[in-house]
Amino acid sequence: MIRSPGERPRLAIAGASGFVGTALLPRLAERFQVTALTRSPVRAAAPASIANVRWRHCDLFRASEVASSLAGMDYAVYLVHSLAPSSRLTQASPRDMDLVLADNFARAAAANGVRQILFVSGVMPQSFRFSPLPWSRREVEMVLASQGTPVTALRPSLILGPGGTGPNLLIDLVRRLPVLLLPPSSASRTRPIALPDLVRAILHCLGRPDDFSGAFDIGGAEELSYEQMLRQTSQALGLKRVILRVPLLPTPLVSLTARMISGAPTQMVGAIVESLPQDTVMQDNPLQQAIEPEALTFSEALKPCVDPLSRRPRPKPREQLLRADRALMRKEARVRSIQRVLLPPGQDAAWVSGNYFRWLGSCCWPLIRSQVDSAGDVEVWLRLPRLKLLSLRWLAHQSTADRQVYAICGGALARAGSAHARFEFQTLLDGRYTMTAIHEYAPALPWYLYIPTQALGHWLVMRRYQARLARLAR
Repeated sequence: MIRSPGERPRLAIAGASGFVGTALLPRLAERFQVTALTRSPVRAAAPASIANVRWRHCDLFRASEVASSLAGMDYAVYLVHSLAPSSRLTQASPRDMDLVLADNFARAAAANGVRQILFVSGVMPQSFRFSPLPWSRREVEMVLASQGTPVTALRPSLILGPGGTGPNLLIDLVRRLPVLLLPPSSASRTRPIALPDLVRAILHCLGRPDDFSGAFDIGGAEELSYEQMLRQTSQALGLKRVILRVPLLPTPLVSLTARMISGAPTQMVGAIVESLPQDTVMQDNPLQQAIEPEALTFSEALKPCVDPLSRRPRPKPREQLLRADRALMRKEARVRSIQRVLLPPGQDAAWVSGNYFRWLGSCCWPLIRSQVDSAGDVEVWLRLPRLKLLSLRWLAHQSTADRQVYAICGGALARAGSAHARFEFQTLLDGRYTMTAIHEYAPALPWYLYIPTQALGHWLVMRRYQARLARLAR
């Protein structure tokens, strides 16, 4: 897109109301005309408080919405991680949700000619055994780059800033436990980075896809073990703590203790603890060389994370927004369910959708039968008594070989008025996986009946279908 002289480049940022986005947004507004994308209706309706920033509601699970939101953009910043709930009931792992969101974003960026996507990823271990968190970040990097848009992936380890889950976890553990027993993996070393230094790194790369294309490890002023970080945290809080490393301490027990003590999100704490056993040696690069001279030490970065009066962690920047979003999700009572299936060689989403609906009747025989008509629409029936359970309309104008979309438009199990309820089949990573996903589905059954019956039944059916395609893929 041709810009008039003096006109600022246009930039879209997804995840603008999160931990990193809150700190980054004012700095972006100094250089770009910024569109901040948010899935929160509450945040989208609030007036913008920063010049050159406008908020736009965008559900990244809706491919058409993402495409229209990136129209006319020169650059994009992607700060999305699926740890916060997006529906009242979510039957999906954060890793699978991240792939669906990243694929939608990558396709929209390519369709609109976006010149660069900047993604805040995570540092990768040197060993071949990846824990779930870094491997999930690596998959997102690959998906974002899969449609041809240049991607700049920044790979920090622990990010230290007010409201961050990592520093809050350290502070709460030290504040609440007089004795800290650590597993041997606590000796593994990493290079934490202060949030202002991460912001500087992002700004240094943005608008320079030719100079900064690919992945870049970044870190702060010093390399520390997790044990050393806990000791420095106790010094910062002015608390004397006994910190012991013991030879046998199961990782699940460490994770459970950390969750109970900190109250941090279960999936985030588990991912952090599971990442402990792996040293993360940073690879030197031009970006690290640019930010390192002014990088903050651990103790300098930790100081603004602590309330000086209460010695408690500072609150998350979007805590009130999260509470409002949770209340709205509970009121709407929607369901999201995503499963990853292996794709047999030479097949695509169009094949999977047809195969699934044909197989469904045989899987649930003699209770259920499914039928697909000549227009591609699907009906699922209960045999006795004869009752139409679900009606799905194939959306040909939204469907391609790599994405098949069905609107959930009726049946005894679907609550009326669910305009965006849909069943999607989405192929990604060059045909490696297909994601089967139900989005924004509003069940007609009362919630206390839906969970132990229909929700459980769907989960069991999808597990069987995953096993079926795995056998076919072999």
